[in-house]
Amino acid sequence: MRSRFMFTVALPALALMACSASEEATSDDTMADDSATMESTTEAAGDAAGDSMGDMGDAAGDAMDDAADAAGDMMDDAGDMASDMANEVEMAADDMADEAMEQCYGIALAGENDCAAGPGTSCEGTSTVDYQGNAWTYVPEGTCESIETPYGNGSLEEVERP
Repeated sequence: MRSRFMFTVALPALALMACSASEEATSDDTMADDSATMESTTEAAGDAAGDSMGDMGDAAGDAMDDAADAAGDMMDDAGDMASDMANEVEMAADDMADEAMEQCYGIALAGENDCAAGPGTSCEGTSTVDYQGNAWTYVPEGTCESIETPYGNGSLEEVERP
């Protein structure tokens, strides 16, 4: 009887232990699965964040490239405008050189003569009074004597003026 009692008591205990071990194994497997899932999810989130940061960096880099291109285009346009202006000035100077010019005395304002302003002066821009008679300025040929001043018309030779 004793062996039967032991068997009767031992059998449910063994079944309980087996059930408990099975639950532990299932629990361990579930925990391992949960851990693997969590690790996988964390890794996926990290990858997604990295991809997002990479995309943001690419977008910022693209924006900076676009800004640099626009600035370069503006600089090219400014250079083109400066070149065009220089060409216009050169063409105007060529036109003036083609047009015959003559020296006209007594028509320049103070400090605006082209040359000759009397003794003690060096030349261009040295006239001391408006319409100074010994200071001349270049004008288109044939126009000097028709230029009127408060002291009379321009002259092809030095004139007496105040």
